[in-house]
Amino acid sequence: MRTPESLVEALGCGSTVGVETAPAGKTKAFAWARVSTDAQEDRGLSMPQQLREIRSYATAHDIEIVEEFSEAASAFQREEKRVQFRRMIDRAKAGREVAAILVRDLSRFSRDSARAKILLRDLDAAGVRVISLNDPEMDTETSAGVYMEAITFAKNEAYSREVAFHTRKGCRANAQTQDPETGWCYKNGGQPLWGYRSERLTRGTDKGGRPEFKSIWVKDETVVSGRPVHEWARHCLVELAGKGATLDQLRDFCNGHELPGRRKQYWGTSTWNALLQRHVLLEYCGYGVWNVHTKRGRERPRSEWVIVPNAHPAVITGEEAKAIAAARRHRHDENRRFDGRVPQEPDLVLPAERWPV
Repeated sequence: MRTPESLVEALGCGSTVGVETAPAGKTKAFAWARVSTDAQEDRGLSMPQQLREIRSYATAHDIEIVEEFSEAASAFQREEKRVQFRRMIDRAKAGREVAAILVRDLSRFSRDSARAKILLRDLDAAGVRVISLNDPEMDTETSAGVYMEAITFAKNEAYSREVAFHTRKGCRANAQTQDPETGWCYKNGGQPLWGYRSERLTRGTDKGGRPEFKSIWVKDETVVSGRPVHEWARHCLVELAGKGATLDQLRDFCNGHELPGRRKQYWGTSTWNALLQRHVLLEYCGYGVWNVHTKRGRERPRSEWVIVPNAHPAVITGEEAKAIAAARRHRHDENRRFDGRVPQEPDLVLPAERWPV
């Protein structure tokens, strides 16, 4: 990695030194901008601001921006979920017209040091350089440049992990805090369970005098096909799943009664499989459950879960949740029966039965 000025020269802008295949005239480039939090918008790192800086730099250095890409996503997010980023990288590597990618700084590109280095090497092999407007000189053909590159990416990754640590602390505290007026616990974002809706509350102001917002879950009273949504959720859980209905039957029941799907127009079996997980059943009992999955989606040990009673209105009782889990386990065991050996899962145990809450 070189300084922006040296890279521009190497790409053929103002110098004859560099890539022989560099196109005549202006160097063509993509512009990339990214934010991951609202706080970054407040600190002047908004995507429009980043793009303005990139455009100004491109004009000053006789670079033509062919296309602008931007995304609101964590730089630690798996690449398959960084849709626009992956699209830009694939376009840059596949085409020959683009010789550079302009970024405000390398932390906008990626905060994962190992992944970032691989990406830079792959792009370099394809004849595409990443030009950072605000990072120091990093000519990786020299030993000093190698050290500087490692330090720069390590700094970015360390900062991101520190932010994640404090964010998780805030989320843990938020999930355990009950609203003084409603008595329900605050939520950390994300889509509410089917049968609930998110209610936004104004609670005080921040240091800048702006209102602070909190969210709680309340029962969804929206009437669909003659009944409130939370009653449909209870019916499906208790009267169908609790009495042995299959995932297909649950799906067909919801679609047959024209109940709106959680994310799509129609219900699928995968949605019901997710709604019948043990931690979700606890949530339907009114418990707040946080820290269930890792960033990669794996389930953490139950000892690491944060479980808070009376976090929101219950749709089902604890005994009903146990019956649903038992019916689900029975069907699961029947499907996996082989040579007389059945892998047994433990019964659903409510937190109150395991430790005081």
